[in-house]
Amino acid sequence: MVRRSREDAEATRQALLDTALVLFAAQGPEAVTMKQIAAQAGVTHGAMYWHFRNKQDLLVQLLSQCELPFERHYLEQRQAVQQDALGALEAFVRNSLRQLTQDARARNIYRLFHYGRACSPELRPLQPVLNGQLETWQNYLHYFLKQARKQKQLRKKLDLDQISASMMIALVGAIDLWLTLPEQFDLGVQVECLMTIQLEGLRALKPSML
Repeated sequence: MVRRSREDAEATRQALLDTALVLFAAQGPEAVTMKQIAAQAGVTHGAMYWHFRNKQDLLVQLLSQCELPFERHYLEQRQAVQQDALGALEAFVRNSLRQLTQDARARNIYRLFHYGRACSPELRPLQPVLNGQLETWQNYLHYFLKQARKQKQLRKKLDLDQISASMMIALVGAIDLWLTLPEQFDLGVQVECLMTIQLEGLRALKPSML
C-alpha cells in the first residue's frame, strides 16, 4: 500500500508538471494560476500545494526535468565528428531542430524557457540557468568547428568564438521566427539553407576576414 501511495503521488506530481508545461508554454507563466493548473490536471488545489510550495517552486522543478534535444544529438555526433566534423555539425543542427518540429514537448519546453529569450518576470530567477544552457549549446557548435579546423576543413586562423556565436544567433533567430509564424515558415527548409550558406561561407573566407 505504501508503495502504491508513493506511485500515485509521483503520478500526480508528474501530471501537474506536464499540465503546467502546456499551459505555461501557451499562455506564459504570469497568466496561469496554480489553481488553473490543478483544475486542468484533475487534482485538488490542496494536492497542488502538497507537491509545490508556489509557482516559482513549480517552475524550478519543471526546468530541472525538462530536456531539449541539443545534448542528445550532440552526444550522438561525438563519434561521427572524428571522420567528418562539418558533416557532424550539420547532422547535429538538423536532427536537433527536426526534433523540435516533431516533438510537442520539446517545442513547449523551448517556447516556455527560451522563446523570445523568455522575458516573463516569473522566469527572471531562472535566467542564470537558462543563460548557461544557451552557452552550452554554443559550446557544442564551437566543439564541432574546432574539430573541423583540426581536420583542415576550415582555415586555421578563423575566430571560432565569433563564428559559433554568430551561428547560435542565427539558429535561435530561426527557431523564434518559426514559433512566431509556424504556418509561413518551414524551419527544416530554412535551417538547411542557413547551414549551407554558413558552412560554404566559412570555407571561402580568408583568415583576415574574421
